[in-house]
Order: sequence, then structure tokens, then C-alpha cells
Amino acid sequence: MIDKKTFDEYSNDPAAFRAALIVDCDGTPTKFGNIMDDWQKADFASLDPALRRCAGLTKDKEPCRMRAYLERGRGHSKTCDLAVTCCFALAFATRPLKGYCFAADRDQARLLRDAMATLCRLNPWLGEILSVEAHRVVNKAKGHPGEGGTLTIECSDVSSSYGILPDIIICDELVHWEGDGGLWHSLISSAAKRSTCLLVIISNAGFVDSWQWAVREAARQDEAWIFSRLDGPQASWMTSDRLAEQRRMLPQIAYNRLWENQWSSGGGDALLPEDIDAAFKETLGPMTGNEKGYKFVAGVDLGLTRDCSAVVILGVKEHGQAQAGRIRLANTKLWRPTLGKQINISEVEQHILKMDERYNPEEV
Repeated sequence: MIDKKTFDEYSNDPAAFRAALIVDCDGTPTKFGNIMDDWQKADFASLDPALRRCAGLTKDKEPCRMRAYLERGRGHSKTCDLAVTCCFALAFATRPLKGYCFAADRDQARLLRDAMATLCRLNPWLGEILSVEAHRVVNKAKGHPGEGGTLTIECSDVSSSYGILPDIIICDELVHWEGDGGLWHSLISSAAKRSTCLLVIISNAGFVDSWQWAVREAARQDEAWIFSRLDGPQASWMTSDRLAEQRRMLPQIAYNRLWENQWSSGGGDALLPEDIDAAFKETLGPMTGNEKGYKFVAGVDLGLTRDCSAVVILGVKEHGQAQAGRIRLANTKLWRPTLGKQINISEVEQHILKMDERYNPEEV
């Protein structure tokens, strides 16, 4: 265990804690202070007043921004920096904190837990305070004012979070969360229960036709929020060769979104908006199934709780016809899951039977 003087120094100055912390740098234990980039230091410094207030380390009555949206591309230490922030809050809090981290899925959630476990392993004094369990990290230090404080690590398909009373909320990779934003609604409303609750979103760019874009824009324009965005790759450890490999291996749209931190629109990472626009004719509607010279095929994608279900019918011009092989969208229907409720699979089944009767598809 570190001595009381050092402990007090760290609790009063999170920057001193981070500078002395040993982290895993490409497989080599290294002092965090020796490898941090300036943009990392700036993000940490902007969070420190809120972090200390959240942990009960200040009685300052001055206005303090308790919300933050940090936007970084891939490979920019998002998980590591979250782990450092969460370890400080749990280790130095003056009361048992209740923290919650929500990630896009269970694998993403485990990354944060594993990062905190690595910090505890490389800094044995920190491991004497914090215990890393399967789905949470606990302050286990006997007699410590923060003893019993927890950070519960969940994934974004948790059915309900309206009952929590949080001191800190971490939203990891928000743009990858499934659903219609119901979980986000519960978290932002839960954050309002305590004036000292710190809420941090960290993510790369996503898609502008999404609820996440609306959240991002609201945060960017709100003076009560800390908003930070990295314009393209800024990390000193990202070499030009590694970025060139990513550019070769990924579709350009995907590369721009993941590495250049540019928001995408339209059809995900595969299609440009202008390509999608070119595929539509305003004069066309659903096909009846009686059109001559067409054969029909059906595609079915089934999801119950996290993903949508969809049934799509395509009309394909038969050989021997003008524009043979030209494909036209004949009919489409989508079912979206709602938080806590499954899609009614019988509705999908009945629709498939109806489409079979109308279009008599060659293949499903």
C-alpha cells in the first residue's frame, strides 16, 4: 500500500495519480505520464474537477460541468483512459460510490473490466484497494472511506436501468449501442438524480441518421457539457504504415468513420449516399406480384430482442426480357424491437405467408 502522504497527493491531484500509474504500453509496463499525448492530458484535465466532485474530494460550490462527450477514432486509448478514470474514482472516493458502465455488448464490457484488472496487476497498491470481479469492480479496502463502492459493468441490452441511483455513469462506444435509445433515456434521467453524478460518453463517430447523432449534437451545443473531438488520427503510437494497412483493408467509408472519426450517412459503411439516392425512383411503389417478365425472390432476416426482423421481396427481370437481370424492390417490411419486449415472431410468420401467396417467390 502507498503511504498516506502519496495517497493524499494523488487524491488531491488526479494528474499526479495518472503520471505515476504503470500501464501496459504495447506489452511493456510503462509510466502513464511518460507516454500520454497532449490531447489525452487535455481530456483528463477537463474531467478532473467533475471527477473530484463526484468522488466527494471537493466542497467547491463553483459551477462544474458534470457531463462529457469525448469523440475519438479507433486506437485512441478510449478503454484505457476510461479504466484510469474509473480506478481513480473508486480508489479515492470519500464514500462508497455507485458507478455503472454500459458498453455496446458483453465483449466490449469485458474490455473495460480487463483494463482495470491490468492496472491493478501492474500497480499492486491499487490492487490492494480494488477487487476486479466478473461484472463489477469493488473497493475492498477495510476501513477505507470508499469501502464497498462498486462499478457495475453491463452491456447496452440490459432491460431496465431506471432504478439506479448513480454517482458515475460511463457510456462506452455509444454509437454501437443497439435499440432505439431507450437505455440512454433511462441513464441520462438517472444521472439527474444526484447533482454530483458524473456522466461520460466516449465513442468514435457513427451514423448521422441515428439517435446517437442527436445525442452527440445536443452535447456539442450544450455549454453544460464538456465536448471534445479528435479530427482524424492523432495518437503518437499510430504509425503511417498501420493506418495505410487499415485504409487498404477497409471500405473507404468505414475507414473514414472508424479512423478519421468522420460521421457517415445513408447505408452504413458499404454505400455512399449518392449511390443510394440513384437507386430510387419517386414514381415507383410496391409491386403487385402480377407484373409480367419478373420472377420474385424473398430475403428474411430474423431478430427478436436486439436486432430488427425484416422481410424483403425482390423482382428480377427474366432472361429474354429487356433489361434482363435488373432488380427491383417489390416489397419490404421491418419490425423493430423495443426495450424489454421481443418482436412478435408470429407476425413475421404471417407476413411471410402473405408474401408467398402474393409473389410466389422462386427462393427464400
